[in-house]
Amino acid sequence: MDLKTAFGRRTSGPWWEKLHGLSAKFSALALLCLTAALLAFPRGVQQSVKNSILYCLTVLVPSLFPFMALTSFAVNSGAGEQLGGAPGFLVRHLFRLPAACAVPILMSFIGGYPAGARGASLLLEQGKLTKEQAGRMMLFCVNPGIAFVVTFLGGTVLKSFRTGWLLFFAVTAGGIVLGVLSGLGSPVPPKGNDIPHSFHGNAVTRSAFDAASAVLKLCACIVLFSGLTTLLHGCGLYQLLSRALASLKLFTPMEAAALLSFLIEVTEGVGAASSLRVGPQFFAFGLAFGGLCVHLQVFSFFPAFPAEKWKFYAYRFLHGGVAAGFYILLAKLLPGSSVEAFAPAGAVQGVTALSGTLAGGLSLLLMCMAFLLIFTKEEKNG
Repeated sequence: MDLKTAFGRRTSGPWWEKLHGLSAKFSALALLCLTAALLAFPRGVQQSVKNSILYCLTVLVPSLFPFMALTSFAVNSGAGEQLGGAPGFLVRHLFRLPAACAVPILMSFIGGYPAGARGASLLLEQGKLTKEQAGRMMLFCVNPGIAFVVTFLGGTVLKSFRTGWLLFFAVTAGGIVLGVLSGLGSPVPPKGNDIPHSFHGNAVTRSAFDAASAVLKLCACIVLFSGLTTLLHGCGLYQLLSRALASLKLFTPMEAAALLSFLIEVTEGVGAASSLRVGPQFFAFGLAFGGLCVHLQVFSFFPAFPAEKWKFYAYRFLHGGVAAGFYILLAKLLPGSSVEAFAPAGAVQGVTALSGTLAGGLSLLLMCMAFLLIFTKEEKNG
C-alpha cells in the first residue's frame, strides 16, 4: 500500500470526521465573534473600508491591470514562447522550468503579486507546466511590482525613491535566489516545446477577462482584510498578538506591531511600518512575505494549489529574511541618503492621486465589472 492510498483511507476515518466537526464549530464561533465585533465598531470598519477602496482605485487598479493583461496575453497568444530566447535559456537552467515560463516569471517580478500566480495557473491549465513545476514556480513568483514599491512606497510613503529602488532590488534578488534554490535537483527541461500552441483569436479578450477577474478579486480581498484588521485592533486581539511577538525579545514593540501588520496584509503593513517608523529592512521583509491577504489571492487561482502549503509558507518567510538581508547589504554598498521622511499615520490609505486619479481608477474598475458580465454571458451562450 502506498502512502497516498493510506492517507486517502485515513482521511475517511472517524478522526477525520471529528476534525471537520471541530473546524465547523470553530468557524461558527469565529462568525459569532466577528459579527459582535462588527456591531461594536461599525464606524471604524466603515472608514477602513472606505480608505481601502480609495487605495484600490487610485493605486492598485491602474498599476496592476496592465501587467495582469500582459501576463495573460503572453500565455494565451503564445507570444511568451516566441519571445523565449535568452530569457527562456536562463529560466530553463537557473530555475529548471520550461521556457514558456519566462514572460510570466518576469511579470511576477515587475507587475505585482497576482501576476505570477495567474501565469502559472494558465500554463498549468494548458498543459505546458506539470503540477510539480507549477508548485516550484509558486515558491518564488510572489513579488510586489515596481509601481507599488518604487512609486507608491518609495516616492509617496517614504519620500525616497532611492529607498524604493533598494527595496525593489532586494525583494527581486531574494526571489531569484529562491527560484534557484527551488530548482536544485530538478532536471533541465527540454529546449523544444512538446505541446504546440495554436493562436486563438480571442487571446486579447481572454487576457482582458483574466486581468479584470484578478483585479476585482484583489480589491475584494484588500477591502475584506482592511475591515478585519480594524476589528482586530478594536477588540484588542491585535495588541495582544503584538505583545506576544515582542515578548520573544527579537524585536522592539514597534517592530513587532509592524511585522504583525505585514503578516496579515501588506498595504496595512506599509501604513503601520511608516507610522511606527521602523527600519527599511522591515519593509523588505513584509514586501517579500506578502501577507495572508495576498496568499489567499494566490491560492484562489488554482482549483488545487500545486505546492504543499507548509513549503509555500517556509519559502515566504525565507524570502522575507533574504530580502531584508539584501536590503542591508545594498544600503551599505550603495551609500546615500536613506528614508528622507515618513508619511504621517494614515497617509497610506488617504492617497488620492498616485498611479492614477480617482475618476480614472473608478472608470477602469467599472469597465472590469462590465467586461466580466459580458464575457461570462458570451461564454454561456457558446
